[in-house]
Amino acid sequence: MKDTMKMLTVARPARLAPGRAPGDPADIMRQPREHTRRPARRLVLAGAGLAAVAAVTAAAVALDKAPTGSPDAARPSPGAELDAADLLLVAAAKVDTGRPNAGRYWVVRAEHAEGDRRVTDEQWLATRAGDPSVAFLRAEAGDWSRRAMDGHTADNNFLLGGVPRSAEALAALPATPEGLRAHLLRWWPEDAPEPKDVYLFNAGADLVMRLPVPAPVRAAAYRMLAQMPGIDSLGRVTDALGRGGVAVAYGGGRQRLVVDPATGRALAQESWADGRRLGYTAVLKAEWADGAAPAAVSAG
Repeated sequence: MKDTMKMLTVARPARLAPGRAPGDPADIMRQPREHTRRPARRLVLAGAGLAAVAAVTAAAVALDKAPTGSPDAARPSPGAELDAADLLLVAAAKVDTGRPNAGRYWVVRAEHAEGDRRVTDEQWLATRAGDPSVAFLRAEAGDWSRRAMDGHTADNNFLLGGVPRSAEALAALPATPEGLRAHLLRWWPEDAPEPKDVYLFNAGADLVMRLPVPAPVRAAAYRMLAQMPGIDSLGRVTDALGRGGVAVAYGGGRQRLVVDPATGRALAQESWADGRRLGYTAVLKAEWADGAAPAAVSAG
């Protein structure tokens, strides 16, 4: 049986082939990645003026009041005309600046799926030397199991662009979109399996969704994504867990980031083809904790 924790350290593995026989649940604890450059429509970026922000904020408030239980809610709204750049800029403005920016552990719980297989994990990632990192895994309809994350330390716990980083290095990232983009490109591995634009989209998605960065850096990541050519809005959607938001897409709609613009929270990253959701990572929580890693976790 494959080493489960080894799968957790792989940042950009190849996507599972549809129909593959079920195996270790950790096989699907990854974000679907599209490594092939595909043509994408160039988005004319709208300015972040007060009128634009007010208009999109009103749309975001309307999203909160809209029903999301429909089976068709995962599909883009036919009449959606929301601009992706404005949606991302509004999300940047809504990032919670009052949340803690540091702690003993960074805790991320997420559900991952590929095809019909699903698994939930909760990782307690140490940020201090000497503290152990630990993961809890649960396959669909199964019990939680605790796994030590051997080899994970405060110096290498956080993968960005396929390279391990420390919480300290992530916290020091620039808080402007231009500075962040330049810094991330300096981190881009020359042997990366993905081109620079795909790398920047994936890195930006990771920064807004599940990595321990201060609020100004997270807001800068949203603004960096807003400036990327080829970012499109798909309008109102429901993610795989039934949560309402809006989707911005890259690569002709194959890679989607689902965001709640009313709160600035990134909910999920999804892979689509032919109108079908092939896989996703949906974050349930991403927060700091100051206590020791627990012996067990609950379903709540």
